[in-house]
Formats: sequence, C-alpha cells, structure tokens
Amino acid sequence: MTFPRLSPPRGLLTVLLASAAISFFLLLPSRATAASPTQVTSTPSPQPTPTLDPAVRLQRPAVSDPPTQVEEGALKYWGVCMACHGDRAQGLTDEWRTVYGEDSNCWASGCHGTHIPPWGFEIPKDRLAPAMTGAGTLARFNNAQELKDYIKETMPWWNPGSLKEDEAWAVTAYILKIRNSMPENVELGAATASAITVQYAAASHGDERPAILFFAIVIVLATLGWTAQDLLRTKRENSMSAPDEKKPIEKPNFFHHLHPPTIPAAQARLRYTLGAGGLAVFLSLILLVTGILEMFYYLPVPERAAISVQTITSLVPFGGLTRNLHFWSAQALVIVMFVHLLRVILTGAYARQRRLNYLIGLGMLAAVLLLDFTGYVLRWDEGIRWALIVGTNLLKIIPGIGHSLYQLVVGGSSPGSSSVERFYTWHIFVLTFGYIILGVWHIFRTRRDGGIAVPPPETRNGTARISRFELVRREVLMMLAAGLVLLVVSTLFPAPIEMPMTQATAELGDARAPWFFLWVQELLKLGDPFLWGVLAPIVTLILMALLPYIFPEARDSELGSWLPRGNRIAQIAAMSLILTFILLTILSTFSSAQP
Repeated sequence: MTFPRLSPPRGLLTVLLASAAISFFLLLPSRATAASPTQVTSTPSPQPTPTLDPAVRLQRPAVSDPPTQVEEGALKYWGVCMACHGDRAQGLTDEWRTVYGEDSNCWASGCHGTHIPPWGFEIPKDRLAPAMTGAGTLARFNNAQELKDYIKETMPWWNPGSLKEDEAWAVTAYILKIRNSMPENVELGAATASAITVQYAAASHGDERPAILFFAIVIVLATLGWTAQDLLRTKRENSMSAPDEKKPIEKPNFFHHLHPPTIPAAQARLRYTLGAGGLAVFLSLILLVTGILEMFYYLPVPERAAISVQTITSLVPFGGLTRNLHFWSAQALVIVMFVHLLRVILTGAYARQRRLNYLIGLGMLAAVLLLDFTGYVLRWDEGIRWALIVGTNLLKIIPGIGHSLYQLVVGGSSPGSSSVERFYTWHIFVLTFGYIILGVWHIFRTRRDGGIAVPPPETRNGTARISRFELVRREVLMMLAAGLVLLVVSTLFPAPIEMPMTQATAELGDARAPWFFLWVQELLKLGDPFLWGVLAPIVTLILMALLPYIFPEARDSELGSWLPRGNRIAQIAAMSLILTFILLTILSTFSSAQP
C-alpha cells in the first residue's frame, strides 16, 4: 500500500521561522544582563516645561484612570515627599525653598514647627533632605529592592514606616523613573526589584504582547492549515479507488523512521494513546530549547542567582516568555508522564518483552521529578527555603551514607556558596544528560518492540492500519494544539519568583514544598522523617518497578484495550498508589492554605 508524496506544510515552516526569530531576538545583546550593567546613566533630572511659576510646579500631577504604578508614585511623592526633596528630586535647594514659599526655611517655618501637631516636624540643619537625581546621588543603593526597603522603613521624615507596602513600591518606581532607571512595561515588586539597578540606565525592550499575539496567531493558522491539508489528503486518497491506479510514494524522513511502518488504527486513536508519549517528547524539546536560552543569562552563585532570574524575567527581550514556557512545560511534563505511565499500566502494555522499556520510562519519570526539584531550587529565592533545607536534610538521615550523600548533593556540610553551583551541575549535566540518554533508549526500545502494544492479528476486530506518515501528522497536530495552550498559559500566568534568599534557613512551620512533592511533605507529618520521607518514597518506586514482575500480566488477546482482565491486580495496585498521592497532595494543599 503506497501513499501520495506531500510537500512540507507551509504552516509548520512558518512556525519554525517565527520560533527562530524569537530565539534570535532573545539572544540580542541587552543593556541589562545578569552579570553587570554596561551603560552608566547620568541620572538626569526630569524634564518638565522650564518654569519658575510656583502655581505650575506645585500643582497635582495629571494621571490616567486607572493610574499606573509610576503615576501612583508621582501622586504620593507630590503629597508626601515633594516639600523636602523638591519637585524634580533636586533636594531642598535654595531655589526650591523660594518656589515652595512658606517652607523656604524648613527648620524655622511655622508650617513645620513643633507647635502644629500632628503634622509638625523639624528638619535639623545638618540633615537636609538630599537630592535623588544627579551624579553621585543614592550611591549606597545597589538596586530597587534596597531603595524600597529604606523608604518603607525611614520615610516620611515625620512618620517613619507609615507608608503601605504598595505605596513604598510606587514611590520607588517613580524615583527610578525620574532617574531613567525604571524599565518600561515592568511592575516594580519583590519579583523584579533586585534586578533593577539604581545607578544604571534601564534596559527597555518595549511591549512584547503584539509579538506574542502574532506568534499565537501563526500557531492557530498552522494548526488550521495542517488540519485542512490532512483532510484534503484523505479525500484525495479515497478518490484513488481504481485498482490499477498507482499512487505516489511518500518517502520517510528521520522522524518517520522513529515509528513503525504501520500500526493498527484502533490502537492509534487518541482515546487509547491519550497522546501522552508524543506530548512528553514535545515538552522535553521545549524544555531543552528554553533551558539553553536561559543559560546565557543565569548565574549559578548565591548572590546573583535570584537576581539573574529576575533579569531574565523582566529585562531580557522575551525573557519572561521564555522562562514561563520553561516553567510550565516542566510542570506539564510531570503530569503527562504520570498519565503515560498510568495508560501503560491500565492497558497492560508493559507485558512480555516490554518490561525493560517500562523500567526505562519509570526511570525517566524519576529523573523528571528530580529535574523539577533542582530547577525549583535554582531560583534561590525566598520561596525555595523549605524545599532546600528540609528536602536536602532528608538525605542526612539515611543510615551509613547519609552525610556523604548530603555533601555530594549540597556541596558542603550545609547550604552555602557552592550549593547553587552544585545544584546547577546536577540539573544541567547529570540529570539532563541522563534524561536524554534514557529518552533515546526508550524511543529505541519502543521502535524495537514493534511500537504500541497490540493484540495478535488473528484476535483483532478489524484490519485497518495507518501509516507512520499519518501517525506523525497526528502527533504534529497534537503538538501544535499543545503549543498554543502552553503559549496562552505562559502569557497569562507568570512563573513564580520572589526576592533573593539571604540566609539558607527555614522555619518548620513554613512548609512550602513544590507541588509535585506535597505528598512527601504530608507524609512527614506522620512521624519519623526517615520512615515517611525517605523509606516510603523508595518503597513506592520499587513497588512500581516490580509491577510487571510480581503481578499477572494481560493476555496477548487483551492487549490494545483499556482495563484488560489479565493484569487487574496490577491496575488496582497502581491506582491505589496514585490516588493516595493525589489525596495527600490535596490534604497538604489545604493544610498549607490555612492560616
């Protein structure tokens, strides 16, 4: 049976070209890198219309509705800070005293005298309000986080600490704006402030939403074009009904050779495969590409790790999208691989010669969980304290090898300066390379074992089969649809990042394990940490690995269908374990959410 030769779909080529373009723009040199800023700004004063008219200079700033963060900061600055620091952050100069009128002599004026409570205050002559623009100003602050903390703690002069958290952030954003240090389209907060420097010019890459929208439209059009082409191909094949009519031969490429020549149509349906295997490969490729792009900016040292992540997220062109794609692909890969494992067990597809491939897939799942954990720790922000301290301390309690294993993983007797570099090495070189090797081996074994598990020909209900070309087309269509969903999620839901972690300690009550290890966190509440935090997960992994060996297998005639009777005990055991994980995760989520 032969099939018509098809030219590469234009939609797919468009997607590849758009992806290459975004990758190129991401790697363009940026003035704000994770290493150090490269362009010093003179922090000029703001440029309002030159005038000495007090009525103009003292009037309330005009803002939009609703106001932006910088505009809210301008309003707060106008009402609280301007009297002392000047309308252009020039400080309490003689010229500003003249403009402000009644406050021309702040330490003697009745308006600021001690006899007008509660707003009265005095400014000592030797501690005048300083300028915040111009050469050498605010020199003691390295980044916006330090400036905001100082403002929140010590300002305003007459009532220190009275500013709310969002007000302090808004004032800081406004001060950085008039210093030309505030990037455009960035919301100042704990997730961005450490990457924004006070002394250097801001790197601005404009609004990325139009480009992301364009990319989403390209994926939609490619998906529609691919679907239409597939329908036309099917219609054309059906029209070639003459027995002597020769059909053009479609030559397989490298990706086609990864699949068997043909597979039964019944076992190729989405409701049987769930598309989990192809999606796992797709998500792994997304993780590989985005991870390589992040490596250009990430710095694996404690002092710069979280700051470099904030730099990628906020200052690098398309860096936020790249990091979001990396984060959400990692979370989705864990779920997809669990679904794939469950599908293999509930269809008995691990029988006979496929036992080894089942173990390889289980090893890939374990590697993905460890990759997610090490990548989670590499953020090195306040959100990873519990995972770093409690998670690694579980290694210490392993009899005999605990302390040696802990030092091998962490890089010392406690988390310190070498820990980030050690986790970076585990994440990039050991686990990633190990996962790739297992993945290639898994695909090879799947191809070697004949593809998807199917019953013998004499026991099948039908003889219809699909070619490897049709199978690849279906997989690509699924990948395009998944890519669109992933792009939308990555645009709407940013990956988490908090302020940099300054001390590697954690309170026991501050339990914040990553979601895929919440079940371990809940088990630790039951008692002995070695029993529930180390032994229980290891026993679970061993039990999952022994399923094909200790329980009956599905009969050959039962393969290719859901819930065969032959391996019913294995199905019950696997579902019991997975439902236990889900229940423990839900319990831990609700218990963590309670005050």
